[in-house]
Amino acid sequence: MASRQNASNFDEKRRYNRINALNGVSFFLFDADRKKIAQGNGRTLNLSQKGLLLETRKPLNGAYVVLVAKDLNDQPIQVKGRVVDTRKSEKAGFFLTGVEFLGSREKQKNAIIAFVKTHNHRKTNNGL
Repeated sequence: MASRQNASNFDEKRRYNRINALNGVSFFLFDADRKKIAQGNGRTLNLSQKGLLLETRKPLNGAYVVLVAKDLNDQPIQVKGRVVDTRKSEKAGFFLTGVEFLGSREKQKNAIIAFVKTHNHRKTNNGL
């Protein structure tokens, strides 16, 4: 219950509606000078037209992030973003990072559509 309450407090800051979209992603983290400082794996928890919430095993203490995943046709989905907030999750051993999308609206829209389609496909086929 605490985890839901914590997520709810985070949601209150949002300007745009969020939809659940659980998708595995790889990430590449960059500092303010755009130097790569880390990489790893995580998963999206939800997204909106302006950003997403990412769950990882380590905090993303950087300025920018590039997320990479595969769509339903095994084609790469890539989206760039700015790290807005990183904090410990109520779920032991995990961190939550708010990411604001950067780049062209078209690339952002395509990434959002691909994430949602992939999530819905997996949800339907795996009974999630």
